[in-house]
Amino acid sequence: MTSFSKDRLAVLPTMHEVPRLEEMEAHFLHFWTSMRRNIHDHTRKSKLDFSMERKAKNLAADAHKRRLLEAGLAPVKAEARPAILAMARDGGRLCGPETSDDVHTLVAALHAESGWMRDVSTWIMQQMLRHIAAAGHGFALPPVILAGPPGIGKSHYARTLAQLARLPFRMIDVGGGSAGFRISGTEKGWGTEQPGVPVETILATKTANPLMIVDEVDKAGTTYSTRGSSSSLTTSLLQMLEPGTARYFECPYHRVPFDMSRVNWIMTANHVDRIPAPLRDRSRVFNLPKLSTADAVAHFDRLTVESDDERARDRCRIFIDQMSERSEGISLRQISQLADALNVPEAPLYQ
Repeated sequence: MTSFSKDRLAVLPTMHEVPRLEEMEAHFLHFWTSMRRNIHDHTRKSKLDFSMERKAKNLAADAHKRRLLEAGLAPVKAEARPAILAMARDGGRLCGPETSDDVHTLVAALHAESGWMRDVSTWIMQQMLRHIAAAGHGFALPPVILAGPPGIGKSHYARTLAQLARLPFRMIDVGGGSAGFRISGTEKGWGTEQPGVPVETILATKTANPLMIVDEVDKAGTTYSTRGSSSSLTTSLLQMLEPGTARYFECPYHRVPFDMSRVNWIMTANHVDRIPAPLRDRSRVFNLPKLSTADAVAHFDRLTVESDDERARDRCRIFIDQMSERSEGISLRQISQLADALNVPEAPLYQ
C-alpha cells in the first residue's frame, strides 16, 4: 500500500508500472537476437527472419496483456494510462485553506463579494473551522444546495468560493439534458463513451477535492440511450454524495475504482420544492430570498465605487429601490448593467 502525506489522498489503488507495448517488443527482439548471437556469433544465422520477428512481437503482446491484467489496467485505454498510473503513484493533492486564519480570510472575501449570502458563508466558515480543528486537510464541505430565485448570484457565489479556496472547479448544467452522463461517465454501448466530469477533473488537475457546481438540479430527469439504457441525474449524483459509495466509485469508462469521497458539491435550484427528495435529504439546503434593497444598493455601490457621477449613482439607487420592492425583485445582472451604464470598467456579469 502506497503511503502519502496528509495533504494527499489515495484516489486510486496501487498499480504496477506497465511498460509500453513498443518497449516490450524491443526487449523481446533484443533478447532473442542476443541468444542467436551467442549460438551463431555474428553470422547471418544470428539475425531474426520475418517469422521470428513476428513471433517475438506476438509473445511481447501476450506478456503486455498479462502485465495490464495484473496491474488492473486492461480496460483502460492506452492514451489514459499515463494519467491513471501517475494518480495511483502520487495520489491526489488536497487543496484549500490550511489554518483558521486562512478560513477567516476566505470568508471575509466571500462576504465582501456576496454579502447577501451571509448565512451560507457563515455555515461554510463553521464547517471549515471544525474540519481544521479535527486535523483535516484540504477544503471539505458536505453537499450544499443553494435554492432561490434567478439572478441572485448562486452560481457566481460557488465559482467565487472555488477561486478563493484555490480549488479546481467545473460547471455541470442540468438544463443540457445529459447531466447524469456528465457526472458518472459513459461506458461502451453509448454513442459517446467518456469519463464523467469529476473523474476527468481529478485526473487533469491531480486534485482529489475539486468543486463540482451543478446548476438547476430542480430540472433533474432521466436520459435514455438508443438501446434503452437510462441515466438519471439523481442516481448519478447520489452515488457521489454518499461517502460510502463515493469512496468506491467505479468509473464506467476507465473501469477502475476511484475514491471520490473528497469531491465537493454545490448544487443550485430556482424552486426548492422541485428538487428530488433524495438530493434534499443528503444536502444542506439554503432557501435563499430575493435580494433585499439594502443588499442590492450595497452591491451597486461596490461596483460603482470609482464613479465620480454621484447624481447618476443616486438616480440608479432610486431605481434599484423601486425594482427591489417588486415581487420579482432585481437581479445582479440588472445591477451590473446599471454599473456598465456609468462606464465602470470590468463590471462583472452574473447569472
